[in-house]
Formats: sequence, C-alpha cells, structure tokens
Amino acid sequence: MPFEDRETRLSLFGRAADELTRIDLNPRRFRAALRNHHRRAIQKEDGNFVFADLTPSVPNYEVELAGTEFLSRTLQLGWPGPGALEIAPPGEDELQVLITLVNGNRVEFATIPFLPSIATGSAVFGENGFSTTLAAAVEGVDVQEAELAAVAGLAPGQALRIVRSRRVLCRPGPNYAFPAGTTLAALQVVDSAGAGPLQGAQIRITHVNGAPLTTVNVGGVVLFQAALPAPPPPANTTPFLLGTDAARSIETNTRGNAVFYYQQATPITSLTANVSLASYASQSIAVSVQPGSRTFQIVSLVRS
Repeated sequence: MPFEDRETRLSLFGRAADELTRIDLNPRRFRAALRNHHRRAIQKEDGNFVFADLTPSVPNYEVELAGTEFLSRTLQLGWPGPGALEIAPPGEDELQVLITLVNGNRVEFATIPFLPSIATGSAVFGENGFSTTLAAAVEGVDVQEAELAAVAGLAPGQALRIVRSRRVLCRPGPNYAFPAGTTLAALQVVDSAGAGPLQGAQIRITHVNGAPLTTVNVGGVVLFQAALPAPPPPANTTPFLLGTDAARSIETNTRGNAVFYYQQATPITSLTANVSLASYASQSIAVSVQPGSRTFQIVSLVRS
C-alpha cells in the first residue's frame, strides 16, 4: 500500500458502560459495529472497543452500539482526518443536578441514594459558560453536595454537569434485569388493526407530572427540566432535572416494547409522551408511574 494511502487511514475507539450501574460492558453484553461499513469492532473485557485502519467515509460513519439488555443506538461521526478519534459524546457518563444551595465552595443538591465515584479534578460545567473542576472526590451513599475549585456565578436553581469519564453509555431496555425498587414505565406500541407490535416507534416525553419540559444549555449540552407542581406556599413548584435527550426519547424494539426507568426516590408520578411512527397518526398518551414499581401500558397507533 502506498505511503500516502496509509496517511489517510483513521481509527475510531471508545469505551462502553451500563448507564444504570456504570459498569464497563464486556463483549458478551454489547456489540459495536459500523453499520455502513459492515464491520464489527475489536472489543475488550473492560468495555474498550476499536475500529482500526478505516478509509474515508462519505458522508459519515454510523457506529451502532447494541445488546439484548440495552437499547440500540447509532452515533453519526464525520471524517475528521487521519489519526485516531475517540467516540465520546458530551453529556454521557456524568452527574447532572440542580443546585439547591451554594455554601462556600460547596454546592448542594437533592440527595442521591448511591453515587459511583467521581474523581478529584473532574470537569464541571454550569450555565452561562461556567466551568471549573472538582476540589474533592464525590461518591458514596446519600450524597448531597460537591466541593468545587470555584463557584463564582453559580446560584440555586441552576443546572450543573460533573463529568465522571468519557465513556459512552448503553441505556437499559425492556429485557434488562432491573433491580428491585426501580421505577419502571413500560410501554408496548401495537397496530390498531391487529397487525402486531410496531418496531421503531418514537416515544418522546413532553411533560412530567403535568409540567412541560423546558431546556437549558449547560456547557454545550442541552438538558431537559421541569417545574413540578408542588403544594402551595411557600413554594408551588419543585425544580426537576430529567437529563439529556436520551432520558426523554426512546424507540420501541422488535416486539414493540420500550421502557423508561428511574430511581425509586425520583419524584415522578406521571408522564405525558408523544408516540409517532412513519405511516401512522401520532398520539399523545398519559402514563401513570408508581415509585418503586413497574407499570405497563399498551399504545395502539392508527395508520394515517
């Protein structure tokens, strides 16, 4: 092969983890493939995967991550030039919270029952261009604060992103063995005329507990939040952060199934969602949610 041809080669690499547990995924639990190149990645036990010696792709590379326990996802990557490119979309393996109090160099937030370790020096991003690092590791049980290197510009009610790693996350799907106490809203989308389950139906949350979702840009990542209804005075709403688009939008699998999951302490009691699929009329649905339990609902779509 001529030297100049080798110079145009590219390698793509990344590391995959379970979104719920943050455990690295071995090749028996997920697969990584290039859909438009018909290539499987070289995968390791610690979640690392790599596509080596690639030629330029037009218009892009389609990296698919999939597994029987997880929702399939496809990442679109353009040709960045020769060399090595890490697959690490922003907003993935991180803690995303709403600040309730700024106390010295510490920010407080709603209690997290268990938090996998985030190391000292990790990047922190806030609203209005704020950025700093962690001054101390954040981890453990019933975590409700983080110490930052700087806090100037932060205020209660603002969203904060604390980056744990550059891993890409695989979101649990309907076949995942969720631990007891997980709040689950399970849906099945079917054809109203009896043609069976519908694969690829898009389910997008629009309201939580009746409150519409709004967006906020935090360090270049769009997060979805809502002002949840609460008892009257002194406060008639409770701020709630849902997360990135991955937390509000999913697709049904080959059996028409999809699931939204939350920690038991998450204050969600109802979801409003829009369900859509090509050749069918879109439908808005209301889903009741039971904290710590699984609810199931069938959605019938009518051909348009």
